[in-house]
Amino acid sequence: MKSSPVVIGVCILWLVFGSAPIVFSCPPFPATHFFQGHPLCHMLGRDLLAGLLALAVRLIWQWDAGGKRGKLVRYFGFALLAGLLTDLHYFMVDMDPDKFQWQTDQWVGIFQHTYLPPDQYRFLSQGTLWWMTLTNSDFDFSYYAFRFFFTLLLCLAIYRLARLYLPTQASVLIVFLYGAFYSLSIRFYCGNLCDPMSHLIMLTALYYCRLRQFWSFFWLFILGVFTKETMLLLAPCYYLMNLEHTRLRQEQNWQRMILLGLAGFAAFFACRLPFHFAFSYQCLNRTTAPMIWSNLGIGHPPVDSFVPVFLRYLHPILFIFMWLPLILIHRRRLPDSLFWTSLYLAAGLYATNTWCGWNYESRNFVPGLILLLICTMVILREWVHEDPAEAPEEGAYHPPLKGQA
Repeated sequence: MKSSPVVIGVCILWLVFGSAPIVFSCPPFPATHFFQGHPLCHMLGRDLLAGLLALAVRLIWQWDAGGKRGKLVRYFGFALLAGLLTDLHYFMVDMDPDKFQWQTDQWVGIFQHTYLPPDQYRFLSQGTLWWMTLTNSDFDFSYYAFRFFFTLLLCLAIYRLARLYLPTQASVLIVFLYGAFYSLSIRFYCGNLCDPMSHLIMLTALYYCRLRQFWSFFWLFILGVFTKETMLLLAPCYYLMNLEHTRLRQEQNWQRMILLGLAGFAAFFACRLPFHFAFSYQCLNRTTAPMIWSNLGIGHPPVDSFVPVFLRYLHPILFIFMWLPLILIHRRRLPDSLFWTSLYLAAGLYATNTWCGWNYESRNFVPGLILLLICTMVILREWVHEDPAEAPEEGAYHPPLKGQA
């Protein structure tokens, strides 16, 4: 299949414009003097931002396949869910003055190139919010608009990926299951901006990877590295997501995987070398040693936390490990691509988070959780012998029901 020029164009423009405010050290609060001239300016600026985001959703709506009535219900439901999750984030995180001050300090420090790693290197979300703030100079309004907008797009991305393997109703359920895990995923963090954008780009990249649109996947992959370095884990997914259609020994596959690896590491260093990067744990996770023993609570770890060790085990179990027995036992019910990609991504996210982060910060497991939920839903649908309500999309795999193989 041919790659979408629209996706490629959006990725390149997003990369350029999102990085520009950081590269050129723009003021963190742009156009402040203009909007402080009259209260009406603030109101018109907020209306402008809301209108631009509504226009973006409208364009995505037009590009989205499906019946008009079904899309209307789906978009309304996802917008409602995104609003509820944004409100939940406000009450769980943003109302804490210390956590919101941390976000403000991070925002200012990244533009001034003085903030600590690794957040200094994850600047694409900050640059994107800068353009939103430029329309009205109201940081709070732009911040909540940012969270709502990218949470809505994330819901749409989860749905599109699920639709490659499941009918409409089951795919919508996957989105709402994500909502059910949301409060637990943000329980122990201070409100990092990059999470909804990073998850959106990762899941959208997997969607285009499954459709074998390499250049769409490639540019989403590069865009994701500028958002968060975890995106590097997706390079092998180009092969894993298409096991039914390709072979590892094919020359084109090797060439493309090598290209992904080289381009990914080039983007990794491009985000870091201008900002005093060094090959040390301090630049990876702001510590002096791996976090493995701290997460496992073994011995005398160099870094400790106020969160009990029990929760460092509970969060990975709920987000990753409790789904694996069912998936492993019934792997024959799953397409090979979905099975191996889910296992690889879940293991990769757990390993990197155990090494460099805290395992109770389970928001880092969300992309793996989505794939595991899709696997579980495919298995459960066969168990109850439900006939598919709709044909899957082009490029999708729909496993036969028991007794029909």
